[in-house]
Amino acid sequence: MLEREKTVDTPSADHDAMALYWRTVADILGGIETMRRGGSRHLPRFPEESDADYKFRLSQTKLTNIFGDILDTLAAKPFTKEVALVDGSASPKIAALAEDIDGQGTNLHRFAASLFHDGLRDAIVWLFVDYTSNVPQDATVATEKALGARPYFVRLAADNMLDVRTASIDGEEQFILARWRERSVVKDGEWGEKMVERVRVVKREAIDAEGEATRYAPATWELWERVETPNRYPGNEWQIVDAGEISLGVIPLVPFVTGRRVGGSWRIEPPLRAAAELQIELYQQESGLKFLKEMCCYPMLSGNGVTPDKDAAGNAAPIRVGPKSVLYSPMDSNGRYGEWKFIEPQATTMRVLMDDIKETQQQLRELGRQPLTAQSGNLTTVTTAFAATKANSVISAWALELKDVLEAGFVYVAAWIKDPSEAEIFVNTDIASGIPDDRGIDALLEARKNGDLSRATLLEEMKRRDMLGPEFTLEREDERLLDEAPGEPDDDEYSATNVTPLRPASNQ
Repeated sequence: MLEREKTVDTPSADHDAMALYWRTVADILGGIETMRRGGSRHLPRFPEESDADYKFRLSQTKLTNIFGDILDTLAAKPFTKEVALVDGSASPKIAALAEDIDGQGTNLHRFAASLFHDGLRDAIVWLFVDYTSNVPQDATVATEKALGARPYFVRLAADNMLDVRTASIDGEEQFILARWRERSVVKDGEWGEKMVERVRVVKREAIDAEGEATRYAPATWELWERVETPNRYPGNEWQIVDAGEISLGVIPLVPFVTGRRVGGSWRIEPPLRAAAELQIELYQQESGLKFLKEMCCYPMLSGNGVTPDKDAAGNAAPIRVGPKSVLYSPMDSNGRYGEWKFIEPQATTMRVLMDDIKETQQQLRELGRQPLTAQSGNLTTVTTAFAATKANSVISAWALELKDVLEAGFVYVAAWIKDPSEAEIFVNTDIASGIPDDRGIDALLEARKNGDLSRATLLEEMKRRDMLGPEFTLEREDERLLDEAPGEPDDDEYSATNVTPLRPASNQ
C-alpha cells in the first residue's frame, strides 16, 4: 500500500495519538446513530458472524448516554454566575468588545461556556486571537473603524488543530508553528453548495545566529486551500490562496487544557477518558441485553418425531405459527406420533445482565462526580460525598485555568488595539458539590444563633451549598417576609374583635 504524500493537512503524531479518543467522544455525544455508524469499533462482531446477522444486531443497539449528562453537568457548574470583566479593570473599548467577543454576536460569558465545555470534552481546546483581515498596514484609526477592523476570539476545536510546535524564546515557551483546519460551505452554482477545505498556517521562521541562541522572525500566516486535480494521486493538491504578516510579531494562541500534558508534547491525558470507556462498555451491555430480549421474546417451536414438509428445492418449508394456525403430528404405521412443544429460555441470564448494567451505570455516574443521592445504591454517604468533593476541587481548578486563558486572550486583544489596560476576568470558582453538608450547616446555624454570623451570610452559605434554589435572592426573601408579617389592625379589624352581643346579659 502506497503511503499517502504528506501535505499541509497531514496531522502530527500528537494529533494522531489523540484522534481515536476524540472520535469516540464525538460518536457518544452524537447519539445512537453515530454509535451505530461506528460499527465494530464500539460493538465487536461475534466470531463467524455473517454481515446480515451483524447488521441486524447493530440495528438493535441501545445507548443510555450518561457520559453526555456527566459532561453537560460538570461543564455548567462554573457558569451559574456570569463570566465578566471586573469593573474598572478594562477600558470602555475592551468592555465593548467583550459584548461581542467573537465578532458573531457572542458575549464573553457564552464564549467562555463553550470554551470550557469543549476543553472538558476533548481535554484541550485552543483560543486564537485574530484581527480583521484586509486592513492596510498604514491604516489610520478612522480607516480601521470604517472597515470594522477589530480583534476577536476564535475557538479552535482540538481535532481541527493539526499541529503545534513551541520553542523557548526569552526564557518562556512560545508557539512557533500552528496548523489548523478551516472548513466552510460556499455556494456552488445557482442552487447548490459545496464544502471548501482550507488549512491556516501561522509560524515564526528560525533565524540562526552564530554564537547565539536561535532567534525567530516575526509571525506570519498562510491560508491553503484544497484544489481538485483529478489526474493526480490522491486526486487533489493544496495551494496558498492568501498570506500576510501578524503585526503583533508573535502567535496569539492560548491553549485551555483540562487534562494532563504528557511531557513536552501536546498529547493530553483526557480527564474523562475512563468515563468514555465505561460508556462504551455500557453501550455494549445494554445492546447485548436488548438483542437477547429480541431473540428470547418468543418461545422456539420444537417438533419431535415430525417429518417436515419440503419445498421444491428439497428444503424444509417454513411453518406458520399463531393463534389461527393448526399443527398436525400424524401417526405412523407403528402407532407412533410426533409432538410439538415450545422451548422457552430461562430468564436468569437476563437478570444477571440487568444487574451488570445497573452496576456499570452506577460506576459511570460516580466517575462523573455527579451527586448520586437519587441513585445511591450500595454507595455509602461518605463515598458519595467524597466523589462530589473531589469533583468540586477539580472543577474549581479548571475554572481557574479558564480565567487565566481568558485573561491571556485579552492581553492579545489589548496589544492589537494598543490599549494599556490589563483586563481581569471574573470566573466563578466557588462551586458547591451539590451534596448538603449537614455538619457544616449545623455549625452555621449555631454561629447565627450566637450572633457571630449575619442572616445574610447564613443564607448565602446555604445557597452556595445548593440548599436553596438558584433563583433565591436576599431581596426577594425580604419582600416575602414583609408580606407575611402581621400588620397593625385597622378600624374594621378592631371593631370586629369587639362586637356587642346580640342579646343583653342576664340580670342574674
